[in-house]
Amino acid sequence: METIAPGRAAVGFVGIGKMGVPMSRNLRRGDFAVVGYDVRAEALEAVRGDGVQPAKDLADLAARSGVVITMLPDSSIVEKVVLGPGGLAEHLAPGKLIIDMSSSYPARTKALGETLAKRGIRLIGAPVSGGVSGAEAATLAIMPGGPKELVDAAMPIFRVLGKAIVHMGEAVESGHAMKCVNNFLSATNLISSLEAMMLAARLGLDPHKVLDVVNNGSGCNTGTRDKWPRFFIRRSFTTGFSMGLMHKDLSMASDLARDSGAVLFLLNHVRQMYALGVSQYGFDADQAYLLEIIESWAGQRFEPPKEK
Repeated sequence: METIAPGRAAVGFVGIGKMGVPMSRNLRRGDFAVVGYDVRAEALEAVRGDGVQPAKDLADLAARSGVVITMLPDSSIVEKVVLGPGGLAEHLAPGKLIIDMSSSYPARTKALGETLAKRGIRLIGAPVSGGVSGAEAATLAIMPGGPKELVDAAMPIFRVLGKAIVHMGEAVESGHAMKCVNNFLSATNLISSLEAMMLAARLGLDPHKVLDVVNNGSGCNTGTRDKWPRFFIRRSFTTGFSMGLMHKDLSMASDLARDSGAVLFLLNHVRQMYALGVSQYGFDADQAYLLEIIESWAGQRFEPPKEK
């Protein structure tokens, strides 16, 4: 497949949400023409000033795009957009490429790739890690899965959006499998950091000093290195990732573990913690609200340190 080069290729972008807004902007800054589509008209207005051209529907987007990126909440919505009535598969010409950057279920990504192949349409599964801040800074970790020829052709797009790009394998679902592993670790790090910092608070330790020691020692993880200094130390509940979406990703990882014959106690414990968070705060609540659950169990509220 010919390399998808800036200045020549028009990229269709489906899903102008928290991640899609900065990602579509970065594609424009990278000299790609971008055609955007979202079910919310106001989402398209948010990026119109950045040069993202709105599409009236998926047929219009497909007609104006050389390659299409989907950035959507889950496999069901991806399948509806691609295979549903009026979807991309009805309107993309054979040989065109879809890059699914959503957090999709690996088995369904594999099935989607097989269905599209019968129509001559190509698919890469290329989920990302790094959250909204990584999308804004164009430092996302990108984990494409699919034939090397297609991944190489899409590499100029990935380089505009991210920093660490690792081709996970020839199987189209391999990237989405990796995303499940990554988000299991991310969620576990978050919960372990919340419990550790609550223990430190109960012991009367200065949270700034605790983080200084931990982040220069063996206890360092993304929770202590990133989430606590940026959010929790100020009691800010705005990490940018919802309780429900993480629970969905953890459920996918749990299903993969079961289907592969692996017994993973910690994974199921973390998934249940997020399920509790969803039941108490709702699907769209930020995952940071897990702090309040852990505080209730510890019998202590974390108070931001007074400024000296």
